[in-house]
Amino acid sequence: MRQDSATIKLLTPGEDETVDHLWQQLSQNAMEPNPFFSSSFVSAFNTHKTNSSIKLILALDPSGTKALAALPIVKKRRGLLFKLPSAVAGDYGPLGTLLLSEEATPEALNKLLETACNLSWAKILLLPFHGTDGPVYKRLQDALKTNGWLQRVSGQEDRAFQMPGTEGQANFKALKKRSSWKGAFKNQRRLEKQGTLTFSMLENPSDIQTALGDFLRLEADGWKGEQGTALLSREPDAAFTREMVSKQAQAGNIRIGQLRLDGKLIATNLLLREKGRIFGWKTTFNESLAKFSPGQLLIYYTTQTLLEDPEFSGADSLSSPDNQMANKAWTARFAYTTLLIGKGPIARFAMWEADAGARAKQTLKGNIKKVLGRK
Repeated sequence: MRQDSATIKLLTPGEDETVDHLWQQLSQNAMEPNPFFSSSFVSAFNTHKTNSSIKLILALDPSGTKALAALPIVKKRRGLLFKLPSAVAGDYGPLGTLLLSEEATPEALNKLLETACNLSWAKILLLPFHGTDGPVYKRLQDALKTNGWLQRVSGQEDRAFQMPGTEGQANFKALKKRSSWKGAFKNQRRLEKQGTLTFSMLENPSDIQTALGDFLRLEADGWKGEQGTALLSREPDAAFTREMVSKQAQAGNIRIGQLRLDGKLIATNLLLREKGRIFGWKTTFNESLAKFSPGQLLIYYTTQTLLEDPEFSGADSLSSPDNQMANKAWTARFAYTTLLIGKGPIARFAMWEADAGARAKQTLKGNIKKVLGRK
């Protein structure tokens, strides 16, 4: 039987320029795009948000000149007993689909997963927000079944997604016929009576830096600024965002949409781009104009512009499954799940405990919100 000679490297993001280059090439050519596992995103996040606690697991081909698979890992306490290695996917990057090359063999993928599991004495790995409808999930399932892995599916959800091509155009044209959009278009006409309404999609690196500053200030002026959750409210958040956006802009992987009324910014969004796929990372708007639906109109103009791009291959809202604004605009769905995988005698119990503990913490969080009167 042929032995797979893939090399597995475990290292800190940013410490090896050659590895970073191979990693970035994989990001640009992976079977499914995931900007949150790219070197630009992970390196900035590691520096400013995790105190350099992220480890990168990289599978290289036999020559050592091509990356076959990549998985950035951080330790998380999901249940009560175990601190587990987990893919870096969460609030700042809610997509955990593995970066996988078409050339990755089942053996290489299995080695990558084993290396990750071995970072925990319980021998289990957490894969949150992993897409389930694409070729990467199929290859992952094949590797798990072939190599005798235990797995536990912890929740299956889906969120708003905009299709490209003919189907996407048809969905977009149908918006004006939906009752849920009549109010937004009425507000558009009301705004146009007050001044000139313009939309632009910025992608030039020099324009991106200015537009990012505009975004950060507008967000800080709203309720997030008052609650201390705006990106400018915490220096690590601001520093991470500036570095990440700068790196992604240099690679041509940032788009910033701006909706203006007589030149004044009233709504803006930060979009990540990878292989023609768009990811709706952050959105903010002028809250004094909330009655005019600036956020909903921003989605409308953004969608219109994206569909005009011949390289556009779809847009992931990154929103929660029940986000009404996203669901009204983008009617297709992106399905994802959280997987716990493991091997060995302790793994089955550890996976159950982690899942049960996560549910208990979520229930407690919901009860606290009810007591405080929050939705």
